[in-house]
Amino acid sequence: MVFPSNLKIAAVQSSKFFGLVRTFNSTRVYGSDGRFLNYLADALKFKFDVILPADGEWGSLKDGSWTGIIDIVNRREADLGISYMAVTEERSQVVDFSYPYATIDRTFVVKEPGPLPPLAAYIYPFSQNVWILYTSLIIAATFVFQKVMFKNVSLLDSFIATLGSVLLQPMDCSEGKKFSDGKRVVFGLWLTIATVMPFLYTTSFLSFITMPEKEPGIKDFRDLSKAVLSTKFKCFAPKGTADEDLLLKSNTNHLKILGEAIKLNNWKYGWDEELDDLIDDSTALIMSRQLILLIFGDHIYTDKKISEDSFGVWNIAIALRKNFCCKKQLDTVIFRLLSSGLYKKWFDDEVFLSNLPRKLSRNYIKREISLSFEDLKSSIFILIMGFSLSLIVLLAEIFSVSRFYKRILKLHGIGKRKN
Repeated sequence: MVFPSNLKIAAVQSSKFFGLVRTFNSTRVYGSDGRFLNYLADALKFKFDVILPADGEWGSLKDGSWTGIIDIVNRREADLGISYMAVTEERSQVVDFSYPYATIDRTFVVKEPGPLPPLAAYIYPFSQNVWILYTSLIIAATFVFQKVMFKNVSLLDSFIATLGSVLLQPMDCSEGKKFSDGKRVVFGLWLTIATVMPFLYTTSFLSFITMPEKEPGIKDFRDLSKAVLSTKFKCFAPKGTADEDLLLKSNTNHLKILGEAIKLNNWKYGWDEELDDLIDDSTALIMSRQLILLIFGDHIYTDKKISEDSFGVWNIAIALRKNFCCKKQLDTVIFRLLSSGLYKKWFDDEVFLSNLPRKLSRNYIKREISLSFEDLKSSIFILIMGFSLSLIVLLAEIFSVSRFYKRILKLHGIGKRKN
């Protein structure tokens, strides 16, 4: 069967993956999918006219009616629909799809979390569970040493000696000769812990000081769902896509909760909006990983963070009106294109061009390796706090000893008067 010489193409316009420029006598398309369409037109010898949906949507089912590209193709106003179209079960009921030429996984993008507060660096080398276990070991060792090994000292003295050992202070072992073999094993085990743990802490602490850690932030959809439920975060889905329906129909509870929140609050964004301004410290955008790379570029040159999690992977294909005559011929050309790797090259070219302005505008300043006051202020603050606490303890000791001495003198004087 002869392939049609003229086709009507429905597409969503975007400078990243399908750009459109019309003149009085021609139509030029660009972007990764634009170059893809030009290749198909050259290979199959057809001319095309591009139809843009009035709502600017790919196609979603609303109140029993389709929108966007899917609606135009379904009503046979266009022969094909292109623009990074995901293949879903609902769309396949009203349109056909060509051989897939890419895959798409749905994830989200947030603003890159800031660095941890400088004071947090002192506790961050160990996780919360390690700190709890370490504190429990110190408390347990205090009781063991006071009850079993150092019976002649108070509980407070035992605690001070145990705490001092983890701060690399020596312990009094004058009673070590009286220890049984079992007590020596316990004491040796504790000395091993008191030596190894500070070493591990110091090593980790130096690495955190050298390269400050960032705050954990939102890592996956479970974290995002919890943040949305706590009203600390908003999550926007693109208009005219199947994302909201896919989340609502998910069997995973936190994904369904996220879809319900998006529907209830009507959290939607359009491709004509300035997405850089839309993302802030409390906003996430659901988007395909591939489009994130096209719009925001590589994470090295942007302050956006792409989640490693995704809620699904779908094929990308061209939407065809039902009973399209030449699907087999179209699939053959697409398969040859994929075998050559041309589409991936076109996509990578667009990602490179998206990154290029950020690379050129980035200022590479050679930093001098020197410590500034900002680097040392947290350490100075802790040092001052330590000196202040030491001074308070010293004054308390002087005051308590003075009061105790006066009481002794008073009692001694009373004793003399009685004699």
